Amino acid sequence: MLTWTRRLFLTGVILSLLVTNLLTLTSVAFNAALSGVISTAAGVQTVADVMSQRLTGKDKVIKQQKSAAVKRTAAVRKFGTRLSVRTKRVATRSVAAIPAEAIPYLGIAALIGGTAYELYEACQSIKDLDELYGELGLDEAASEGAIAAACNPQLPNPTAVWESVKGNTDTWLESAAEQG
Repeated sequence: MLTWTRRLFLTGVILSLLVTNLLTLTSVAFNAALSGVISTAAGVQTVADVMSQRLTGKDKVIKQQKSAAVKRTAAVRKFGTRLSVRTKRVATRSVAAIPAEAIPYLGIAALIGGTAYELYEACQSIKDLDELYGELGLDEAASEGAIAAACNPQLPNPTAVWESVKGNTDTWLESAAEQG
């Protein structure tokens, strides 16, 4: 009887070890529960504990990356929306200004006003681009030359421009008189 009891006990131990091995390899929940029992009872850090801590750390990094991606997407959308609205507005006003620019003398004022408006909108676009760079965390900034050209354009000397126009007109009149 003692032999049977011992055989039955050893068979039960071997079967339970086989079952726990199989469950440990195939069931995440059983593996976690068994690791928790072993680490609590023996005070040993198990592989499952280490992996859980690593995954928790990776989860934090992944959440931070997703948050940064959402912010970048929002910044790009905001810039794109502003740029498309501004471009439509400038194009509409440019087309609408064509008849006014055809009027003698007043057309010059309309042309200057339209150009000033387009420069203002170009300056706003560059400022929005600079803001986008900042929101994306890029070290680059909008080109100082581009900002200066759009936001603070250097106007030519009007006297020099007028002398150039007069010189070209005189040359054109002389060539027209020679041909005619």
